[in-house]
Order: sequence, then structure tokens, then C-alpha cells
Amino acid sequence: MRSNMKLRPVVVALMASGVLLSSVPVMADGITASTQSAENSSVDVGQVNAAAQGTSTLGSREAQSLSQKTRFDSGQSIKVLDKHELAAAGPMGGSAQALSYAPGVGVSGYGYTGSTKTSISVNGIKQGWGGFSGGQIDNGSLSVTFDGVPMVNPSSGLWESPQVPQNGILQGIGITYGPGNPVDRWYNNIGGQIDFVPLQPTSKAGASIKMSYGSYDTKNIVFNVRTGSIDGWSTILAGGSGSGNSYRQSPDGFTNPSYNYAWFLKTRKTFSNGDFSLGAYLAKGSGYRPVSIPLNPIAGVTMDGTPNSPLYSQATSGYYSSLPENVWFKQDSNSTWLVYSKLNLALDSMVGLHNTLWYRNGHRLHFHYNNYGLSNPGNLYEYNNPHTNVYGDKLWFSVALPYNDVNVGGFFLNSRYNSRNAFYNTNPPYYGSVSVPNAHYRSDYFDQTDLAAFIQDRISPMKNLHITPGVRFINYQTRYTPAAQSDFAAAYALYPQNNQGALPTASNSFTKVEPSVDFNWQPMKWLAVFASYAQAFKEPQVGGGGGLYQATPPIYSLEKSADYNAGIKIHFRDAAYLHNFFLLASFYHLHYTNQYIPFYDANGNYLGDANGDSIYQGVNMALEDDPIYNLHVFANLNFEKATFAHYVTGGVSYNGLPVSNVPSSTFNIGTAYSYYLSGVLLEPRIWYQYTGAQNIFNNNTTAPSRQKMPGYGTVNLGFDSTIPTRGSIPGLKDVKLSVDVLNLANNRYNEFQYITAGGLLGGNSAGQMLALPGAPLTVYGSIAADF
Repeated sequence: MRSNMKLRPVVVALMASGVLLSSVPVMADGITASTQSAENSSVDVGQVNAAAQGTSTLGSREAQSLSQKTRFDSGQSIKVLDKHELAAAGPMGGSAQALSYAPGVGVSGYGYTGSTKTSISVNGIKQGWGGFSGGQIDNGSLSVTFDGVPMVNPSSGLWESPQVPQNGILQGIGITYGPGNPVDRWYNNIGGQIDFVPLQPTSKAGASIKMSYGSYDTKNIVFNVRTGSIDGWSTILAGGSGSGNSYRQSPDGFTNPSYNYAWFLKTRKTFSNGDFSLGAYLAKGSGYRPVSIPLNPIAGVTMDGTPNSPLYSQATSGYYSSLPENVWFKQDSNSTWLVYSKLNLALDSMVGLHNTLWYRNGHRLHFHYNNYGLSNPGNLYEYNNPHTNVYGDKLWFSVALPYNDVNVGGFFLNSRYNSRNAFYNTNPPYYGSVSVPNAHYRSDYFDQTDLAAFIQDRISPMKNLHITPGVRFINYQTRYTPAAQSDFAAAYALYPQNNQGALPTASNSFTKVEPSVDFNWQPMKWLAVFASYAQAFKEPQVGGGGGLYQATPPIYSLEKSADYNAGIKIHFRDAAYLHNFFLLASFYHLHYTNQYIPFYDANGNYLGDANGDSIYQGVNMALEDDPIYNLHVFANLNFEKATFAHYVTGGVSYNGLPVSNVPSSTFNIGTAYSYYLSGVLLEPRIWYQYTGAQNIFNNNTTAPSRQKMPGYGTVNLGFDSTIPTRGSIPGLKDVKLSVDVLNLANNRYNEFQYITAGGLLGGNSAGQMLALPGAPLTVYGSIAADF
């Protein structure tokens, strides 16, 4: 036993965000003690409560994980997006636009706000669905949480970016590269975890509101109201709403509009030996999705699909053109709401208990009209409204020992996912409807039960060395129940052959062991050397127009990743020209095996699948600093190579080809300078963002290709002026006026390209390149008030 060892109560927040060191003792809803040693981490309950009542907004374990000190002490590779990088996304940008400023993160989509869907990749591993490529390579393999609560559909594996459309309600975003430690892991951490950390309850009352207006009639308002501490209770209400038109508009004047909203409520009670909190979140993003456009003209591919119409391509109809609404439209909405509670108790001087209980509902509405060619097809409309309901509980104990911090516990969840979809035509001779579809339809249920138990031990044999071995035991159960015969009874009686859920009831159960270890060695106070290794498993995605269970027999293995990360971290707080300096440089190698890759055509039909085995390796670097008190700089850099060791579809091998839609590099750099002029705080900002070339997917061969989409970059400007009003207007502290200019040079670039099989724009387009253009020059003005 160390001399003068005093073990005090520890209370850690239950839901790990993956960006906080897994075994750090955490106090009073997440206020963290020093992590240098068990001795230094001793904090008494009185100190804990004092910290919880402080002025900091770090009111949860997830929020505390955003701190530089916490990242520095971790054995994991972690990037945190702070207020400067969130601001770089612009006042209308949502979660995906902000995530693009992290190293190794690529995004592609058809919009520029938080309303529309975007595909996100972290070190090449993907989440979300914002493109049109039929190959869903490694999709759904990133965990996503909000305030530590999982948001991903356990069955489909998907999370969509419109579920977090308002950056103004966020305190920051943490990205963990790789599966992370067992205490932090959920059910699909193959490639990492994204943690959205909302604003937290504070000790002092206050409020703020911000309104923005800009290009394409975009409007946004975001606010938060904080009660401060009242008899140990503190509450925050935050929310926002936005709308706008697309930069892609059709000749008939259709603007492809979109809208979004998000509301967040959290209240926390702090007491002598812990805390209790309740949270609720509701969000929705909805937008029309323009048709991908050919780069060059294609014979027969016209604005309405008829021979006498003008050709449709970037070179002929206009770089940002889209098809008329009376020919083709697709409205895509994604919504989520969740409620949760967190309880943290110090049971005695050594043991803390932590519990999170949650319920989440996710819903998608995909309404599609396709009369391209004016042929009155039987599948003129698509009404796709799948939904999922999930509830679960996570319980763990933290034990503070002289040289060890032990975390042991587990979680369970139950979810039900309904893959409902209907294709129909109300016109003669079909006379179909959304309830009695005359074309393809499905309504199948996937019941998922996920169980996990873990133990990990942060061993500190020396003050500056921490080793964290851990192991997790998982059991994933899936049961499939076809229900089209009952949910679409009339259609099943008329068109039984059109049911996409063709297979009978089936079930599967898998039990696996996931080992992991990381270490953090600090040979000098400002330098940390770290490394980690972890294995993780996940269920392959289900749903879509057939696929596993519905059209393919459920004979598969769990998808698996084996991830290595190693690098250095440098952290200075008050050195010369290095104030709040943090540098992360790391190498990673991830081997992703047993990949299930399904293919669908533009009409939702299941075409087949592929088996994949891919390797992702590269380097990430992230830097942030305040070299002088009024100057902030940030930079993020990634280089990556991703290849298929094994890729077979239709009996054809494509081994050795690059993984599609993985940028070879990403880079961004920015700076903000603050100064006073006549009592007004002025802050000009400038930043540059670059996305490197990436290989594209070939829908014609349902395989990756060696063809590349070129890289692109944008220069962006911002200017803020904060006018103090304290004393002149009761209750009003200041007013901020801002202007943001994104893509200053009005650079034309495509965010996404692929080779079509012809299902979207007709047979003549098969083998040709289609694209989603990125946003041109956009300008926003904002006014904000703090109370």
C-alpha cells in the first residue's frame, strides 16, 4: 500500500463516450479527478459537489472527455472538435459538415445543411447513406452516441446525419479511432465511435439565441436556456430549427427544399454521494434529394427522359441542375427521439455504481416519385417508412484500488426493426396505393437482443505509466419474422410474387470474446506515447430490398475488426507560444473481415451481395493551439491506403482493388484572431479544407474500381463582432454579429461520383459516370444575443 493513501468515493458517469479514458474515476455526473495515479485521483465528496456546482459547462462524463488533459492521459487515439471547428461548418451546417474537420473523416452527400443525409467515413469505415452507389461497403460500422446514449439502429447498423442537425446545441464532438476500450464500446464499434456532446446544465442561470440567414433562402434559429442551480437541481433546454432550398434547382423552378429541427432537455440533481439526471432529445431532418447528374452528355439521357428534351448533364444542362419535379423527386426524412436517465452513486470509499436506462425511436420516410421517360411505370411511387424501437440498460461498477482502477459491468438492449416499404402506381391500369401496392413491397421484422459483459483494469505501476487490459463477452441474437402477408394482406392476395421478404422465419445467435489493451506512457510531463489493440464484432446489416433473411439465407459470421493504433501526444498549457497546445500523431492499421456487402438497384430490388476482407492503414495528425492569447490555430491531416485483400461477387474476384469512397488524404487548417476596437471584440477567421482523390464504385460490375474521383478544396472566411451591452440593456450581456463565406472562390467540385448500371437514368447511361456536386459559394449573416 502506498503511503498516505486515501481512497475516497468515486462516482463515474455510466455512458462512456469513447473519448474519455476508460477507467478514470469520475465524480458527480462526470467531473473528473486527476488521472496520474490512484493517489492523485482521490477526491472527497465535498470537493466533488463543489466541482459539480462550478461555472464550467462540463456537466457529464462525455463533456469532460472533451478536455485536452483527458485526451492526453488516454491510451486511445482521440480527436475532439471544439467550438472553432464547429464554427467552420457554418451556421447552417449540421453534424456531418462539422465532422469533416476531423482528420481521417470524409463526407459526401447531396446537401449543405443539417437537413439532408450524408455518408461519413472515419479512417475509411463508413456510417450513414448520402450517396447513390449500390455497394454499401463497410457501411454502418461506426458507433454514434448522443450524450453517451447509443443512436444506431442495432439491426440495420445505420445512423443518419439529420438525426443531429443543429450544431448550436452541441458543446463538442469526440471521435475515437478504432473500437475503443470495453467500458466505452457499444454494438457496432468496428471502426470507431462518434460522440455528440450537447450543452450541459450549469450552476449559473443564462440564455442565448442566434438567428441566421443566407444563400438559397436558408434560415436558422438556435437557442438555449439554463436555470442554474436551484436546490441542487440544474436544467438546460436547447433547440433549433432551420430551412432552406438546395443549390441544385430544376428548370421548372423546383428548389428541392429542406428543413430540420432539434430539441434537447436535461436536468441534473447533485447530492452528497452522487447525482441523477434525466434527458430527452427529439430531432428531424427532411429534404428533397436531387438526382445524381452525368458529368458528360449521354445519348437519350434528357431532362425528362424523352427524345425531344434537352440533354441532362453538368456539361449541358448546368453544373447544378436537377430533374423537374413532375418527372422525378425523392423526399427523405429521418427522425429520432430518445429519453434516458443516468444514476451515479458512491457506495463506499472505493466503489461507485453507475447506471443508464434509455429508450429510442428512429423513423425514416423515403417518398419517391419516378416517371422519368414519362412511361407511367408500375412502381411510379415508393413509400418507404421503416422504423426501429430500442430500449436498454447499462450498469457498471468502478473500483479504485491503490494501483488499479477497475471497471466491471455490462449492458443489454432489445430492439425491433420493421423494414416496411411499398412501390405502387395509383393510375390505371394499376390502381395501386400505399396500403395495397401493386409492385414490390415488404414488411418484415427484425428483433435484436444484444448482451455484453466487460471487465477492464487500468493498471498504474508508476505515476507516468498506465496499462489498460480488458475483455468483453458478447451475445448477439437476431430473429426474423416475415409479415407482409398480414401487413399488406390485400397486396399479398393479389401479388404474392412481389413480396421482397421471400424467406421463412429464422433466427441466429452468436457469442464472441473481444480482447483489448492500451497503454499510455508519459516520459516527460508534456509528452505521451500511446498504443492500443482491440477486436470488435458486429451483426451485418439487414433490411433494404431483400438481403439477409429476406432474400439471402441467414448463413453468415459476425463481421470483425482487429485494430492497431500507436502514436504520440504533446500537451502544453502555458509554455512560450504554446498555450493550450495539443498535438496528436498516430499510425493505424485496421483489418476488417467477414464483410457482408449487399447490392440494390435504383428501384429497391436486391441484386446480390459480395464477401469482403479489407485493410485500412494510414496516419492521422491533429493540432490546436493559442500561440498568443488572442490567436487560435488548428490543423488536421490524414493519409490513408485502403485495399481489399479479398472481394468476390458473382464468382469473380476483385482482390487487391482499392476500397471505394475512401479519400487518399484529407487536410484542413484554420485560424481566428481576436482584437478590440472601440470596445467591440472583433474576430476575423479564415480556414481551408481539402479532400483528396478517392476510388469510385462501379455499379455496373457491383465491384470497386481503379477509377478515381479528383480531390477538391475550398477557402472559407468568417468575421465576428461582439458588442458588449451589459448595463445598457437589463439582462443582456452582449450581441454578436457574424458573416460567414463558404467556398469563397466558388470552386466547382463533386463530393461523390460512381459508375451507374443504368437503373436510374436508363440503359444508355450504363457504364457512365454520375455525380453529386458540392455546394458553390454560400454567404450567411447571423445575429446572436447572450443573456
